[in-house]
Amino acid sequence: MKWINTVFNKKVDAIGLSIFRILYSIVLFFEIKQLYTFRHLIYDKDPYRIIGELDVAFIFKFWFVIVLFLGIGIFKRLTTIINYIFSVVIFSSAITFEYHVFYAYVGINFLLMFMPINRVLSIDALIEKLKYSVMSRQYKIDRKILKINYLIVVFAALGLVYFDSIFHKLSSVMWTKGLGVWLPSSLPMVTWTDSTWLLNQKWLMLFLGYLVLVFETVFIALFWFKRYRIVLLSIGLFLHIGILITYPIPWFALTAIVVYVLMVPISFWLKISNSLKLKSPLYKFYYDLECPLCNKIIIIIKHFDVFNAIQCVDVQNNFTKEEAFKNIPEEDVLINIHGVDKNGKVYIGYYAYVKLLKAMIYTYPLGLILSLPLINVLGRKLYQLIAGKRITERCTVDNCNVPVFTNPISENEELYISGVTTLKITKLFWKVVIVIMFFGQVLMIWFSPLFQQHYNVSIIDKVLSYPYKKLNDEYKDYLGLTHHPVFMYKNHFEDYKYVFKVVSINSKNEETIIPLLNNDAMVVKSVARGAFWVNSTFRVNGPHFNLNKYEKGLLPYLRYYETLEEDIKGYKIYYKNINPVNQWSKDFLINNINSPWKSCGFIKPLKNEYQFNWDKAFEEKLD
Repeated sequence: MKWINTVFNKKVDAIGLSIFRILYSIVLFFEIKQLYTFRHLIYDKDPYRIIGELDVAFIFKFWFVIVLFLGIGIFKRLTTIINYIFSVVIFSSAITFEYHVFYAYVGINFLLMFMPINRVLSIDALIEKLKYSVMSRQYKIDRKILKINYLIVVFAALGLVYFDSIFHKLSSVMWTKGLGVWLPSSLPMVTWTDSTWLLNQKWLMLFLGYLVLVFETVFIALFWFKRYRIVLLSIGLFLHIGILITYPIPWFALTAIVVYVLMVPISFWLKISNSLKLKSPLYKFYYDLECPLCNKIIIIIKHFDVFNAIQCVDVQNNFTKEEAFKNIPEEDVLINIHGVDKNGKVYIGYYAYVKLLKAMIYTYPLGLILSLPLINVLGRKLYQLIAGKRITERCTVDNCNVPVFTNPISENEELYISGVTTLKITKLFWKVVIVIMFFGQVLMIWFSPLFQQHYNVSIIDKVLSYPYKKLNDEYKDYLGLTHHPVFMYKNHFEDYKYVFKVVSINSKNEETIIPLLNNDAMVVKSVARGAFWVNSTFRVNGPHFNLNKYEKGLLPYLRYYETLEEDIKGYKIYYKNINPVNQWSKDFLINNINSPWKSCGFIKPLKNEYQFNWDKAFEEKLD
């Protein structure tokens, strides 16, 4: 089939994949930062009192460095392996603070180990250029990669997720009635945005609900084809930007948005790249053509000069053409680095590099810092130390070590077996990965409610139950494949009756709402974002409310709050009724927001515990 040939054989520029790497690293960094900030709440044996057997702080600190390395594209192989190991250890082991984007991270981090994410816009690319370049020629990295490297992440992080999710949604009356967007957005404890005006447009809400169903159904079949990608990209970005605006799961939404970057036409990124380049350079940097060290420096400058602001000019062929050098001996320009700006001003030695950084635009702050008095002195001494030998005696091919040019092993070169190349192995590997992932997800789909509750499947269950039981945890922990019953009426909203507001009281009897739900029962200015929102909304509280479970789950949040406020005499607990419905209703969000708060209890902090005193009337309601 033509599309299979295109996906597995066509080569395209790697720029889009590198942009994805950078953006994904940023999102992953902030997800990890959130977990690190609240690590005592999650991992302590006794939250904020007794650290567990393993202090996870050092893991996160090391992981921050790894994600930084991933973002700048250095030591790709080692970095991606360690990043994957950490994601399995942290994300796959999560229980009470688990939420669905964790599995996306695991799956993506697995795939990154095998993807050429460092071909461009990376330090690794610079290292490779320096390694294989010599005086007579500069090594050019092959920017072309297989198209499958773009689509494999889309397949795993979006396609399979949507494909599984649709079988859960089709078993939910809320979704089949078209209310899958409206109801979650109309419950104050689920949203952080009052979008009442939109929610009151019934037909728009129904349209969006059905759009999600259709979109998720067709996505996995259509995204492989170029002709459909722009439409799918537009709808997908629209829906996930909506999630970002509406629900307190920003890193979930941003992760999906970043994955959609891989569907942006590569020509778009190339046009952006070309449009950023200046028509005329801002600064001319003169170097000795016969100096191996200088040639390496030129490679570094060109690698980082994304705006094409620097013109690297060799002295030997251009000295007489430069008006600014008419009173300077050529030997001086050969021995010491010189630069000339657009106004003809000459910069020498250390100051030539400072001006170079300022001229490269995005490195201007660094150039400014290097201009500061104390740093200036240290910088000039360091420059003299490095360039001292060259200033005494020019570095040429005669007195400097000159490497012999060698080509890296090509992916088209045969390995130990005739006809077997790295490229062929790569193509086969991705095909195997797709089959393994698709099989695992289909296995999970078979055990979704749509099949198990509506069809006579006992015979097939006997065949599939064994591999399902054996492989389910492995797929989940190591490939990030799992069930995706996101926003299901029966699981998340049916029998969800109460939301709670907890107010602290200090010694002056001043009251402050602790940052979980605000006075409107919404997740605004709250610590409950991402994993913490899922935990506090559906595991601490939630359908089938349990008083003991709520007390135990609330405790870590109280301990966290007490790290911010020390003067706390006690906590008042208020509740309001929530009544999720399975039919559209005008002003439903506002009505929930405006429903009154009622006092239901008091929490008294003791030395090593909390005493919960619930109103008897409220306890009787629960019975």
